[in-house]
Amino acid sequence: MENTILGEKLQKALNESENELNNFVWKGPRESDRKQEVIKMIDATPEQLRDWYKHCDSMLYSNDKKYPGRYVLKDIVDDQRMKCNTELCLRWLENKYQKDIPEPRQSYPRWLFLQDIQDFLSNNSEVIKKEDYDKTPIRIITSNIPIEFRDVSIADIIAGCIDGLGVFSREHISLRFITKLGVWLTDKEMNDLTEKDKDGKIRNRIDVIKERHNLKSVITLKPNSKGLKYSELRAMLNLKTKKYSELTTDQLLVLRDKILFRFEEEIDWHISQWEDLINKIERVAKFKGVDLNK
Repeated sequence: MENTILGEKLQKALNESENELNNFVWKGPRESDRKQEVIKMIDATPEQLRDWYKHCDSMLYSNDKKYPGRYVLKDIVDDQRMKCNTELCLRWLENKYQKDIPEPRQSYPRWLFLQDIQDFLSNNSEVIKKEDYDKTPIRIITSNIPIEFRDVSIADIIAGCIDGLGVFSREHISLRFITKLGVWLTDKEMNDLTEKDKDGKIRNRIDVIKERHNLKSVITLKPNSKGLKYSELRAMLNLKTKKYSELTTDQLLVLRDKILFRFEEEIDWHISQWEDLINKIERVAKFKGVDLNK
């Protein structure tokens, strides 16, 4: 009797698993008419399952410079955030960032900071080895560095001092991504964006923003209390691919504090979607006895 119950439970579990697998689908790319081919994974050929599996892996791990995998892109974003912070750290030393400090301090030029760093490192080469510069924070050798710069590495600081941080690429941060965050105006921004039409009526401020920045009417931009302030939105709309040293302080701050974190959240969502597809393909392949690595 007990064996019969166990057998029934096993069969029920197998049936439920098969029914679940029957709901797994693969969606092809959208065509020009927005239609999309949808194929049940359970009905796919072994070749299709392998192709989909490879595609998912590429979408996560590809090192293609133009279309990097999501994990690779996440590393790029993390590097961008650290380099933005490095440039801000050097501007802080030069008194070009956070000027309103309780006690005025003397500006610390980059060339002099670099000279002092090199002198210290040459005298302590046994303690801090050159190959460890990229993982050793500057706070280890410099006192009174603000907490926001606690993780900036010696390697990045050295690079920043000789304008060697490289180029910030905005290629992956699309206009659509920026505008979909929305905008929330301060009282001053509300006033600055106030314009009247020919009939003397106050114009929609979103329309004013779009007009001032030559945004097409199809671009979606909505009020959002969690969105960017107009000054932040303006900084991002004016963002170009440039050297980190050429970005404005406002752009560096918005990138470091908001945009790159939110972009990373979107990347994490994409990662979860591709990982979910991989899991489904693996389950279907196991059920059908397909070797995905052939």
